[in-house]
Amino acid sequence: MNYRIASAPAELRPALKILAKRYPALAGGKGATPLAFERIPDPAAPASVVAFGAGKTVCYARRCDALRLVGRLLAGESPSAPERGPFDRFGVMIDLSRNAVMKVEYAKSVLERLAILGYDYAMLYTEDVYELPGEPYFGMLRGRLTAADVRAIDDHAAALGIELVPCLETLGHLEQIFRWKAYEPLRDIDGILLAWEEKSYALVGKMLKFWRDNVRSRTIHLGLDEAWKLGQGEFRKRFGEQKVFDIMLRHVDRLSAMCRDLGVDAVMWSDMWFRAGSKRHDYYDLEADIPEAISKRIPGNIRLCYWDYYHRDAAFYEAMIARHRAMHGEPMMASGVWTWGTFWYNHRYTRAAAGACIDACRKAGLKDVLFTMWGDDGGFCDFESAFAGLAWAAERAYAGAADPKVLERRYAALFGGASWKAVTALGEWTDGEASELLWDDPIMNLRAGVRRAEADLDVAITDSGSKHRDLEPGLRKAARLLARAPAAKGGEGGSMPYARALCAALLARIDLAEALAAAWSLPKGRRRAAIRARALPAARRNRRAMAAFAAEFRAMWTSHNRPQGMETTQIRLAGAVERAEECVRRLSDFAAGRAGTIPELDDLARVDFKPELAGPRNWARVAHATVIA
Repeated sequence: MNYRIASAPAELRPALKILAKRYPALAGGKGATPLAFERIPDPAAPASVVAFGAGKTVCYARRCDALRLVGRLLAGESPSAPERGPFDRFGVMIDLSRNAVMKVEYAKSVLERLAILGYDYAMLYTEDVYELPGEPYFGMLRGRLTAADVRAIDDHAAALGIELVPCLETLGHLEQIFRWKAYEPLRDIDGILLAWEEKSYALVGKMLKFWRDNVRSRTIHLGLDEAWKLGQGEFRKRFGEQKVFDIMLRHVDRLSAMCRDLGVDAVMWSDMWFRAGSKRHDYYDLEADIPEAISKRIPGNIRLCYWDYYHRDAAFYEAMIARHRAMHGEPMMASGVWTWGTFWYNHRYTRAAAGACIDACRKAGLKDVLFTMWGDDGGFCDFESAFAGLAWAAERAYAGAADPKVLERRYAALFGGASWKAVTALGEWTDGEASELLWDDPIMNLRAGVRRAEADLDVAITDSGSKHRDLEPGLRKAARLLARAPAAKGGEGGSMPYARALCAALLARIDLAEALAAAWSLPKGRRRAAIRARALPAARRNRRAMAAFAAEFRAMWTSHNRPQGMETTQIRLAGAVERAEECVRRLSDFAAGRAGTIPELDDLARVDFKPELAGPRNWARVAHATVIA
């Protein structure tokens, strides 16, 4: 059905004009249904669609509710019941700091889809990927945003009714700037800024002023999380041994005053307070003791943000929300739409953890909820695939449940014909363990032999238990769905060529690992024939699949992001492709009798190697056996 905008309040016109370019069904045309908008003065009132003569009228109190109903109309729905999300603020946080700095035009397109799903604010997580006056090394070679870039994104967000909120780092997670000697005088230890040092506050002052001057929002997220070794490096030499609470309080006091002077409110992650009060240094320790004398000293203009991407029990979230409220007033809640450590959005983890979180926040009456989309380990996820999670989270929040049939229809309408079912089918099997298969050396198979993924998330989400089921059957089922799924223009909603190439590469690695393990379990006299019959063909398929995926990865990246940062994943993938080629060479030599054995497989067989004993699950530890500092 086509719609013609008959009338709309001034606050909606810019958004509707933008969305009409993306969704031609809003541009009118012959036989178009008149669509009007009427603002309700009560901000707590639900939105609704009512028939008005031959047309329809969207009655709304908030822009986000109105635009979400527009999305439902575009999907062919006839919303009959009034609808209002349970949260006053409903947003996302997009990680631009782990290599993937979005192009300005792509960032604008992301905001458009957020608006049509019902989100009303977006945080940009930026450690150093923006320019600062007089700081040529800040964000150098990292695709940093200029002031003009930020203003352009902020203008687009404002037109869509979305508040663009900067999310910075003002203590830890500053490894990138300490890569340059220019910032060595400001380093405490690792990636931690030297607290209590005036030059540190001069730099932070520039950070805060950049964002205050270039976005409309009067809120800045200061970070202040995961500063594990705070006070243990240069700080200790300069200021002596100090308690973490004391270092944090004085540092936060200084930042609070700076924000007050700039006329902005502040937010900080809450974990350092809870860790400092925990005997186990555990954020999620419900026994953590934070003295009242300490909590009262946290500045009133700095709000706490409770982040938790892991727990599946709504009661746990409720308990932590209560602890935050008791300590420092009403917190923000940050759950996660899982995009980190994976090449494709992880629906299984999101469904389990974010679902429980949404339910808990609704029950607890918390009003400010966002979903983080981190880029840990290189930012190599196809961001478009994450819209399947964002659509799911919005539906779970607004409707209380997420009906797959509704999501399939709506996703196709709003994301160029993409299939929500196909995107999430692969998303059930794309946790960090799946990514390791691509990094894993194809000859040594330090991780690929596991071929497992957590069935009920016990390992990934709560770090307890180890129930598993095979990864391979799930991937094969996903492959069948992906083969039939339509490819949306421009990879909207998740690139199908990329998804198919990823699934094929994962399956090829599994086949190769199985073939090598089976061959080397045989008596020595039978190994050569087994390698020739099964493992060598599998190695050739793996070589082709890895090369194809590397090409699709580049296509995905260049369509979304600036070129800086792509080198990290390209170096890894190029290494994986070359090692796949080397595997073919080595197996060919052995199969033809030019080599007497394969020493790496002998080494593993000698110790009855179990892949789960390989240690840390990251590229540096599975791409090669040597530990290089």
